[in-house]
Amino acid sequence: MRRAYLGTALGMLLLAGCKHQPPKPTPDAIRPTVTRAILHLKRPFDIDAHGDVVIPRQAITHRSGMPGVFVLSVHGRARFRLIKVGTVTAGRAEILSGLSGDEILVLPPFRGIYNGSPVQTSGQPQK
Repeated sequence: MRRAYLGTALGMLLLAGCKHQPPKPTPDAIRPTVTRAILHLKRPFDIDAHGDVVIPRQAITHRSGMPGVFVLSVHGRARFRLIKVGTVTAGRAEILSGLSGDEILVLPPFRGIYNGSPVQTSGQPQK
């Protein structure tokens, strides 16, 4: 028993003095810029009578089974944001949580867009 303890302690001391360093993590892969249409949400036009944000249903996508939207950051990158969807009627969806009503949404197609993808806007933004 005592030998096992001494062996373990000796092994830990040898490892502690080891100059081997683990490899540094590689930076995120450079993602290609995608060109997509965007939608400016504006208060009070995109807010319903209950105070919930209303967006086009097509702006909603699912990642890992969770509903969300891609919001355009101030740095021009798409950021996936989880949302809670309420009533869906006539091609519009009520968003119960996740949006405040003053964001810029990236519109489909969503193929090739990932969290952090650079986005170039195409044409005039939809209102």
